[in-house]
Amino acid sequence: MIQRLVALLLFLSAILIAFPSPLRAQADYKRYFDEDNLPKVREIFSQGRYDIVIQVCEYADRRGQPSWEWRVLHFEALAAIGRYEEAYDEAKKTAERFREDLGALLRLHRFFKIHGYKEDAAARLADLNLAAKAVPKKERSTLDLVHLGEAALILGADPSKVIEQYFGPAKRVQPKGKEVPPGLLEAHLASARLAEAKEDLKKAAESYGEALKLAPTNPEALFGMAKALFPSDREAGTTYLEKTRAEAPLHFGALLLQAESAINFEQYEAAAELLNLVESVNPRHPEAHSYRAILAELERNDHTAFEQARGIALSVWKDNPEIDYLIGRVLSRKYRYEEGAEAQKRALAFDPGFLPAKLQLALDYLRLGRVDAAWPLAKEVAAADPYNVLAFNLEVLEKEIASFTSVKTPDFIIRLPPEEAEIYGERVVEILTEAKKALGEKYGLIIDHPTLVEFYPDQQDFAIRSFGSLGGDGLLGVCFGSVVTMNSPGSITAAKSNWEATLWHEYCHVITLTATKNKMPRWLSEGISVYEEKQRQANWGQEMNPDYRKMILEENALTPVGDMSQAFFQAKDSMAVMFAYYQSMLVVEHLVETYGLEKLRAILADLGEGALVNDAIARHTVPMEEFETSFALFATKLAEAYGPGVDWTKPKPEEMNPRALLSIASYLKDHPNHFEARRLLTEQLLEAKNWDAAIESADAFITLLPEYTGQGNGYTLKALALRSKEDAVGEATVLELLAAKSAEAFQAYQRLIEVNFEKGNWDGVIANAARGLAINPFTERIHYCSGCAHEAKAQPALAVRSFENALRLNPANPSEVRFRLARNLKGDDPAAAKRHLLDALADSPRYREAHGMLIEIVDGRPTTPVATPPAASPVPAPAPVPSTPKEEPKEKQIPLPGDKPTPAPQ
Repeated sequence: MIQRLVALLLFLSAILIAFPSPLRAQADYKRYFDEDNLPKVREIFSQGRYDIVIQVCEYADRRGQPSWEWRVLHFEALAAIGRYEEAYDEAKKTAERFREDLGALLRLHRFFKIHGYKEDAAARLADLNLAAKAVPKKERSTLDLVHLGEAALILGADPSKVIEQYFGPAKRVQPKGKEVPPGLLEAHLASARLAEAKEDLKKAAESYGEALKLAPTNPEALFGMAKALFPSDREAGTTYLEKTRAEAPLHFGALLLQAESAINFEQYEAAAELLNLVESVNPRHPEAHSYRAILAELERNDHTAFEQARGIALSVWKDNPEIDYLIGRVLSRKYRYEEGAEAQKRALAFDPGFLPAKLQLALDYLRLGRVDAAWPLAKEVAAADPYNVLAFNLEVLEKEIASFTSVKTPDFIIRLPPEEAEIYGERVVEILTEAKKALGEKYGLIIDHPTLVEFYPDQQDFAIRSFGSLGGDGLLGVCFGSVVTMNSPGSITAAKSNWEATLWHEYCHVITLTATKNKMPRWLSEGISVYEEKQRQANWGQEMNPDYRKMILEENALTPVGDMSQAFFQAKDSMAVMFAYYQSMLVVEHLVETYGLEKLRAILADLGEGALVNDAIARHTVPMEEFETSFALFATKLAEAYGPGVDWTKPKPEEMNPRALLSIASYLKDHPNHFEARRLLTEQLLEAKNWDAAIESADAFITLLPEYTGQGNGYTLKALALRSKEDAVGEATVLELLAAKSAEAFQAYQRLIEVNFEKGNWDGVIANAARGLAINPFTERIHYCSGCAHEAKAQPALAVRSFENALRLNPANPSEVRFRLARNLKGDDPAAAKRHLLDALADSPRYREAHGMLIEIVDGRPTTPVATPPAASPVPAPAPVPSTPKEEPKEKQIPLPGDKPTPAPQ
C-alpha cells in the first residue's frame, strides 16, 4: 500500500508540473485526462490524503476539466479536513454548475444533508427528479442504474423496487476478465449501504463481500464489512478494521469505530489516542468531539468537559441530531440508560423525524422499564421505515409480550407466558421477595419502585428484548438496573442450569446497579452477584475446579485487579468468560474477608458519585498495587489447596493410552493419585460392567478430590455402578452426597426422588423435588411425586399445588391426578373436588375409587379407603460418561454487563 501511495504521489506531482501543450488542449484531451486521472485521485481520497486531493482538484479546475467529480472531490476533501465553510461555498458553486448530472447531484445532496444545510439539500430533490427522468432508458449504463437507484431511495421509493429495478440488474453485469465494468462495484456497495441502513447486517455483509471480490483493497468495502460483522463477530470485525487501516491509515470511520470499541472495553487512553489521529487531519471533526464528550463522562465524570466537547461537536451544525444520538447510544452501551435516553430526547428535539434516535430511545425505555413509552416509538419507526429489521423485530416482540400475563406485587412486576406463570410464578415471587429483603438490608438499599422481571420461552425473543438484535446464545439472564430479562427455565438455552440461582444473581445486579446509579464496572457487579449466590446457598455460584486451578497455577491466567474489566472484554472463549466470573467473585470474597463488608459498601457509594473503581478500592483498602499482590497470593493459595495430593501431570502418549483399560490401570500403579487416569479407569470399568471394581475405583476418585462434581465425577460414576447392582440404598447415599455439593445435578435429584418414593421417605422426595424444580419446573413426574409426598405428610394445600402443576403438564394418567386433587380438596373445597371427580370419571368411567368419593361428597356416605400411592415409574439411568478426552470449550458470544451465562463444561 505504501509503495502504491508513493507512486501515486509522484504521478500527481508530475500532473502539477507537466502542463500540456496548447496544441493538445482540446476537448478530447481533457476527457482523456479525466479518464486517466480521476481513478487515481479517487484512490488518494479514499486513503485520506485530502491535502493532495485539494491541490489536484484546484489544478483541474484551473485547467477547465469538464468532469463534475473534480469539483465534488474538492469540496468533500475540504470538509474532510475541517474547512467546512469553504466546502459549502464550493458545493454551492458546483450545484449551480451541474444541475443535470445525476452523480453530482447525489453527492451534493449527501453533503448538504449531513452538514445541516436543509434548504440546499431539499433544492437538490427537484434537480434529482428531473435528472433521473432525463436518462434515456435504452442508454442507461451500469453506473446510471446505480445512480438512479440511489436517487429513487432519496426520493422515497420502495427499497425492494429499487433493488429489483436498479441495483439488481446492475449487479448482474459480468466482469470482462480482470476488468471490472464501471458501476458494478458501486452496485454492490450501494446494496450494502441500503441493507446496513435497514439494520440487516447479514445482507450488508454479503454485499460488502461481493464488493471485496471485485476490489479486495477498497477501503469503503473493507470498512463496511467491519461494521457489518463487528456486532456479531468482534474478532472478524476487528480483522477488517485492521485491513481498512492498512489501506487507509487515517480512515475516519475505522479510527472512530476503534475508538468506540476501546471505550466499550474501558481502554480510555487508547480511545483518546485514536481520536488524536482523527483530529490531526480534522481538528473540528464532530464525531471525534462526540467521543471526547463520552470520555469526559465515563472516564472522568467531568460534566463541564462533557458540555464543552459536545458544544464543539455541534459547532459545525448546531442542530445535528447525530451528535446526541451517538453520545446516547454509547452511554447506553455502558448501561447508562437514563443519560442515554436524555441524549436521544435532545437528538429528537433537533429533528423529531430522526429515526435512529427514535429507535434507540425505544430500546432505552425498554431497558428502563418504561414499556408503555417504548412501543409507540418502535411503531413510529416501523411505519416510517417498513424495512427496518430492528423495528420489525420489536413489533413482533410486542405482540409476543402482549400474550404474557403479569404477576404483580408491591415490589415486582413479573411477566411471563400464562401457562408458565401457573407453574413457577409463585416461586419467582418467593425468591425475589427474599432477595430484596436480604440483599437490600445487606447493602443498605431501599428500592421504592417495582422491579420488572420478564421470562422468555423463546431465546430469540429474549435476545431482541435484551440486546436489540438476534444472538445472545448461552446467556441465561440480563439485568439493566430496574429491569431483568431471563430465558424461561423451560427453554432450550436454560439447559440444566439452576434458574433460581440465576434469578438471585440477577436481582443482586438490581441492588448493585441501583446503588451505583449504573456507574460500576461490569466485573465488580458480576463478582458481587456470584459471591452473593454462594452466600445464599453454598452450592450456588462457582467453585474452584481443575480447569481454574490449572489456569491460576500453570497458565498464569489471573488478570491484575486493576485491569479486571479486560478479563471479560478480551476473553477468547467460554471457559475464559467463566473464569472471569470466578476471578471477579474471588476478588469480592478477598475484599470482604480482608477489609469487611462496610468497605465494599463504601466502594459502591463512591462509584455512584462517579469515582473510578481502582481509585475507590484504593481509597477504602490499600493502594492498588498492594491489593493486587495480596489478591494474587489469596487466589494462588486457594488453587494450591485444591487437591493438594492430586497428580495433575499430563501423561505422555507412550505412558498411557486413554482408551485402553489395561494401559490406564498400569499407569495408575505408578501414579496412584493421578486425577485423569483415575477418572478414565472408573469409566472404563463401568463400560466393562465390572461393578465392584468400578465402585472401588470411584471411591478412590472421591477420596482423591471430594470437592469435584464436574463431568465424570466419582459420585455419579459410583451411583451408576451401585444402581447396576440394584443397591438402591447405597446409590441413594452417594447421590445425596452429590446433591448436597451440586445445585445442578438434575439426574441425581430425579433418581433420588424415585428411590425415596419407593421407600416412602417423603421428606427425601420433597427435598429433591425442590432441587429438581429449581432446574426444570416443567417435569411432570417431579410435581406428581411431590404431591404424593405432601399428601402422605397430611399437607393438603401443598399437595394440591403440586398435583395442579402435574395436571397442567399433561400427565400420562390425568384421571388419577384429578382423583388425588379431589381427595385433598374435599375438606376445604368440596365443589372443586366434585369437579375434579367428574372430570376423572369422564376420562375413566370405571374408576371405582372416584365413584366412591363422588358418592361420599354428594350423599355424605363413607366409602372404602383408596389404595396407597402407586409404585413409581423408574427414571432411566444416566448414560456412562464417555471415556474420550473432553473437548475444548467452544467459543461463545461474550456476554454484556449484568449477564449470567450458561456455565462452561468442567
